[in-house]
Order: sequence, then C-alpha cells, then structure tokens
Amino acid sequence: MPDEIRLKKCVVCDTEFDANSRNFGRGRQTYCGPKCRQTADNRRHYRRRNPPKSEAELQRICVTCGNKFTAHYSDPNALACSVMCGEARMNAERRRQAAERYDVLSQMECGECGTKFTAGKYASKSGPKAPKFCSPKCARRVAQRAHYQRTKRKTNPRLGAAIWQVARAKAIERDGGKCRVCGVEANHVHHAFHLTEAEMHDHSPDNLICLCGSCHSKAHDIRIGKEGDEVIISGLVFSLLGITKVRIA
Repeated sequence: MPDEIRLKKCVVCDTEFDANSRNFGRGRQTYCGPKCRQTADNRRHYRRRNPPKSEAELQRICVTCGNKFTAHYSDPNALACSVMCGEARMNAERRRQAAERYDVLSQMECGECGTKFTAGKYASKSGPKAPKFCSPKCARRVAQRAHYQRTKRKTNPRLGAAIWQVARAKAIERDGGKCRVCGVEANHVHHAFHLTEAEMHDHSPDNLICLCGSCHSKAHDIRIGKEGDEVIISGLVFSLLGITKVRIA
C-alpha cells in the first residue's frame, strides 16, 4: 500500500529513508535525495571517462626514496609515495631551477665595461628589469652620458674653424699658458669683445685673453646694481680691459 512505510538505505550515504514517500509511492527509490543522486551520477560518469586501473598498473616506484608503493586510483600517475617525499621532490626541483637561473645570471656581460658579472640572487634574467651593468659606477656613467647627450649645447661652428685654432694657439703661447687674472695654468681663450657679428670673428691678438676655467666663467658674469641714483655695472671683464666708465645710450 502507498501509506505503508518501507525503509531503505541510500546507496551513497547509507541513510535510511521511506522509499514509498518518493517516486510516486512505488518504493523503487535508491537515493535519499537529489544530492546523493547527483553524486552517484558524477561517480558513474567519472568511471566511464577514467576506467579503473588494475593493481599491477597502480604499482609505482617513488622518485625520492626509491620504495615501491601502490598509487591511489584517483592519482594513478603519482611520483611520490607520501607527502614528505612529495615535498622533498618539489624542493629538489626548485633548487635545480634556481641553480640553472643562477648559471644564466653568472654569465651576464656589463653593458658599459664588458666584464662578466653575477647578478643578485633575486634579479630578473630577462625583461626590462634585468641587470645590465656590473656596478653602480658603470650604471651612473651611462646615465650621465645619456643626460649629456640630451642636454648638451650646440657647438659654435666658428670655434672649429682653422683660423680660430691658430689664433687660440698663438694667444696661449703669448701668455705662456697662464691665466692673466690668477696666474694658474690655463687653456681657455676669451674674446674681449664678442657681441657683434664683427667682434665674433675678430681673432686678433688684442681681442684674445688667456684665462682659466673659473676666471673665464667670471668674465661672462656682468652684474648690475644701484647705488643711490647711480647704476653700477661691475664684472671681471671690466678689470681685464681697464674700463672705468661705461656709457649707456
């Protein structure tokens, strides 16, 4: 009768349930609920896609300790017999990869001086973050050169002319290679008057003065001040030329 209680065990979880209360009271229910039915279907599909291996096929040899073991049916291609051996195998693999990576880093060549060097342990061996120089000194030298190339001023073509080179050598020889201001060795030659187009090309000895680098920079520094109602213009160039009065038109 449909109202009769018929207890059965679920084939998945072994839970007792009333089979007559399901499947229209026919008593042919074999699962206690939809969850166990889905579990059984999943197991059946898995066995169809992965047929179980025989006991002989599950016999394997551990790659770590060399002992024979029987692999679990869910992992028939296991390489280690236990969790400890599996961790040891992975650690050995990481050490091998690190050694190969270290060999690659130890063969790197400096992009500045060309010497072989070994990069840091955690340095990248490829990509934009890979080390290119053997030391901070080489990296700084390359950075300075690149900065100079970006910011260097255009050279004056008249300073490379042969007539200027001859006039410059004569001016240095005339002054004995000494700065006219401080008397130290100097190789800078300054044009006393060089603002107009004619003065720029006037390489006569009277217009050339031999100066050191520091005094040459000061010669181009002209200062303008005010004292009462008077405007005062000062600078090293006036002392060199003996100028005491300046007329401003």
